[in-house]
Amino acid sequence: MAWKSLYLVQINYLYYTTPRLIIVFQWVIMDTMKAVRKTREGPGLELTSAPVPVPQSHEVLVKVKACSLCGTDVHIYNWEHPWSEGRITPPRIIGHEVCGQVVKVGREVTLVREGDLVSAESHIFDGKCMQCRMGNMHICQNLKFFGVDVDGFFAEYAVIPETNVWKNPPDMPVEIATLQESIGNSVYTVFSHDVTAKTVAVFGGGPTAQFAIGILRAAGAASIIVVAGSMLHLDLAKKMGADVVINRHERDPVETIMELTDNQGTDVFFEMSGSGTALAQGLKALRPRGSASVLGLPTKDVCIDMAKDFVMKDITVRGIYGRKIWDTWLTTSRLLLSGKFDPSPLITHRLRLDDFEKGFEAMISGDAGKVVMFP
Repeated sequence: MAWKSLYLVQINYLYYTTPRLIIVFQWVIMDTMKAVRKTREGPGLELTSAPVPVPQSHEVLVKVKACSLCGTDVHIYNWEHPWSEGRITPPRIIGHEVCGQVVKVGREVTLVREGDLVSAESHIFDGKCMQCRMGNMHICQNLKFFGVDVDGFFAEYAVIPETNVWKNPPDMPVEIATLQESIGNSVYTVFSHDVTAKTVAVFGGGPTAQFAIGILRAAGAASIIVVAGSMLHLDLAKKMGADVVINRHERDPVETIMELTDNQGTDVFFEMSGSGTALAQGLKALRPRGSASVLGLPTKDVCIDMAKDFVMKDITVRGIYGRKIWDTWLTTSRLLLSGKFDPSPLITHRLRLDDFEKGFEAMISGDAGKVVMFP
């Protein structure tokens, strides 16, 4: 499909009595755009033409500069429960990780202005329920999601409520800015416990696990042990700063970790794969009075030894969901600006939005780190 130019910038040259030349940029936005949508129930997505959304008084319109794929998007692509079947009503533009430039603001918007580079918190909270009033917007009782309950960001333009906008430094690379939503999951996980000078085991090789490795290194963990199952993920873990990588297909993770720690176990354990087996193994490899956080979402019931590996070891376990809004965003931004945490090694694919199928194929095959697309 041949797409005509969907926007243009009109430049007006205004001369004043001073010698200065003032250039005014005026965005002229067409009424259609290309977008990746779930057009019908069932597997697959389509690149289609869609109306450019019109921002309401409390919203901003952004021109999408970069968007990135997440495991949730793959579930939607495959039409897997619970993220798709029974939840999404087609047609729906998907995608919830984004970096965009503000091109129009609603009359009530005060936090950003035209030209600002922004990202978006993917959890749309109502600000009224008891959880929101307690500062827990990430677990709002009426939570909605971009790309699931409302149109998302795999498009040329998108609208974002002002309450969900995060303003980026103007010089932040757009392919890094779009990753912040995903990085935030890892930041929230890592800092849910004291990791400084600790021995930490990370189970999982996907992007959130890989981000966690880099954050642990920046946070001063003494030793980072990573358990993953593919050569790509093991290689990425080394690049992100892992001290030891364990191929779960070749070595028993529990036995290996106990050998590495003089039979003491790790101080901290992060489960980031969604595997019940990984959760059980990580708890066994955790020392008594250790601490764990679970970010991965198992798709079926999990069996663990509650007596030996949980109660009798007197451990602390936390469930982690999303990001702490906006605390986690601030920490993420500071980590990126400090230069001590660099997520760029995880970007294995940079694609045009038109080639979105290639990105999903790479994600489904497991032959990808982070896939970033550019409309």
